[in-house]
Amino acid sequence: FLLTIECSMVPIQMTPREAVPQLSDPSWVWIDVRETDEFDYGHIPEIIHIPMSQLKPTDFEKYPKQQKIMVVCRSGARSGRVVHALRDMGFENATNFSSGMIGYNMVSEKHIPVLMY
Repeated sequence: FLLTIECSMVPIQMTPREAVPQLSDPSWVWIDVRETDEFDYGHIPEIIHIPMSQLKPTDFEKYPKQQKIMVVCRSGARSGRVVHALRDMGFENATNFSSGMIGYNMVSEKHIPVLMY
């Protein structure tokens, strides 16, 4: 018995320990999908901000389908949904930063305030 899983149905995830070192790798595009009030409260420097509520497919037309894209939110839930949508659009290297900014603060030397609702 073989179980086949369509790749676009299983978003790739990286743990904070795996993902944070990628910040210095210029081949990655980092996108924060938290809402503006959350982003303004604290964010990773140089990261692209596109609130999930305002995301549209045309936001990604400038990137090749092979582009490595790391998607971040507060806890990893919203970014996981965005990664799923990106992979359905053909971005096979879209990656979810699991545990989001909360996880980032667990492994990074630079603590960033995270708005908690």
